[in-house]
Amino acid sequence: MKIIVNDANILIDLVELDLLANFFALKFAFYTTSLVFEELEEEQQQKFGVYIADSTLTVREMTSAQLMEVNRIQKTKPALSQQDCSAFFQAQLEKGILITSDNTLRKFALTNNLEVHGHLWVFDQMFEAGTISGQLAVEKLNELCNIVNQKLGLPQLECQKRVHQWR
Repeated sequence: MKIIVNDANILIDLVELDLLANFFALKFAFYTTSLVFEELEEEQQQKFGVYIADSTLTVREMTSAQLMEVNRIQKTKPALSQQDCSAFFQAQLEKGILITSDNTLRKFALTNNLEVHGHLWVFDQMFEAGTISGQLAVEKLNELCNIVNQKLGLPQLECQKRVHQWR
């Protein structure tokens, strides 16, 4: 089973879009780190409770040795937060796919030969797996770009392609 390691920005947007059930219905093993999870507001964290309880989402605590490695990674790329570096480290450790919309983290992951994807890939996966209908995918993508995360800056051409494909 493919492993997905989530950064906070995607998790937050999935909460705001009310798409957690659709996302966690995908056939992946889902991980994040405690450092990333602590970035979420308490109300947002509570929405993940059921997925943590049934082991759909695993929140990894870092050992002191792992934290030292995260800090070493951060020293090589100071533009990344400790949380970003923890997600990168966890994805490397699990040989997983990193899910983020942070461009700095995305470029760093690619430079280090780590598979990385963002919001559009998540939407594609949900649509292809049938956890979200085409109509709902279009509605939620519009909501994401126009209401939930206006500064996201998804490529317009790619968004238009998907809207056409999903209809």
